[in-house]
Amino acid sequence: MPLSYPALWPLFEGRIAWVDAPAEADLHVVAHELDIQEAPLEVIEDWRRRATPLVLLSEEPFWDTIWGTRPLDPMLYVESPLGALPVHQISHTTSALFKGLPVPYYLLTNHRFANAYRARFARNAARPIADWQEDLNARATDVSFMFERRDARHHWVEWPQADVTGLCSWRTDLAKACTTGVVERLGQSWQGGPSRFTLSTDWHLDKLTRLDGKTRLMGAIENTHQPDYMTEKFFDALACGAMPIYWASPQHRVHELGLPEGAWLNVQGLTPEAAAQKIAQTRVDAATLLEAQQILARFFSDPAPWVASRQQLGRAVLEALERAREGSEA
Repeated sequence: MPLSYPALWPLFEGRIAWVDAPAEADLHVVAHELDIQEAPLEVIEDWRRRATPLVLLSEEPFWDTIWGTRPLDPMLYVESPLGALPVHQISHTTSALFKGLPVPYYLLTNHRFANAYRARFARNAARPIADWQEDLNARATDVSFMFERRDARHHWVEWPQADVTGLCSWRTDLAKACTTGVVERLGQSWQGGPSRFTLSTDWHLDKLTRLDGKTRLMGAIENTHQPDYMTEKFFDALACGAMPIYWASPQHRVHELGLPEGAWLNVQGLTPEAAAQKIAQTRVDAATLLEAQQILARFFSDPAPWVASRQQLGRAVLEALERAREGSEA
C-alpha cells in the first residue's frame, strides 16, 4: 500500500503515525482482505468496542478481484474470526486515489524506476536510426515473455461496467499460443529455479539486464486491466528496446503517453490464439521505435511530473483516510 514504501513515506511523515496497540489507533489500515480474515483478535475486539474504522487501502487490482471478488464496492463486509466487519475499500476502482497522476503510481514506489528509465531512455534516444535497424535485424529472439505462469481459469474475471478484466490466465494462454519464430518464456514458473523476486540485489535491474536488446517484441500485459492501473511492464519493454505487447481499452491511461501508432501492440479484446497470430505478423519499425524512445526520454528526464505526482498522491491518500475516519464517526 502507499503507506508501506520508504520512497513514499515522506509524503505522510508528521501526518500519520504508526501505533503499537489497536486501542491507540484512529484507523486500522490493511492491504487486502486476507489481512482482515487473519487479523489478530485484539484488532477485531477493538473495532467491536470502539467501532474504529477499518480501511482496505489497496494498490493492486489483482488482489481486489481474485482475493476480494468485490472490486467495485466502496464498502465491504469481510469475515473475521469474530464475524463480519464493515470495511472501507479504497482502491483503483472505488476511489480517485490513483487517477490522473502524471507518472503512473507504481513507478513512484521506488526511486529505482526513475533512475533506470532516465538512463536507459536517454541512451536509446541517442542511437542513430541505422543502429536501431541493424540491431533489430540481428536479434535472435522474436518474442519474450516474463511473468508468473497462472493457468487456473478463476483468473479470468470481468467487470465490464468498470472496464476491469483479470488477465493472468489469458496472458499465460497467449504465451503458450505463440509458436512462430523464436519465443522465450522466462521465469521460475516456466523454467524452474529461484524466483527473481528473491534476489538480494534488485529484481528490476536483473530483468532489464537480462532482456536489454535481446528481443523484438516483449510481453508487457498487466495482471489486471483497469484504466488507471499501469506498472513497470510497459516501460520495461521499451527501455529494453523492444515493442511492448499490451492489453488496453480506449480508456486506458497508456494512450495519454502520446506514443506514435505502431510503437506498441494492443491485443485487447482478442482471444489468445488471435493475439498470437497478430504478434506473428507484426514487424517492428525502427523509426517508430526510435520516436517512442525520444518521447519517453524527454518525459523521464523531467522531474516536474514526478514531483507533481507525489504531491497529488500524498494529498489524495490523506484525504481518503480522513474521509474514512469521519464517515465512520458520522
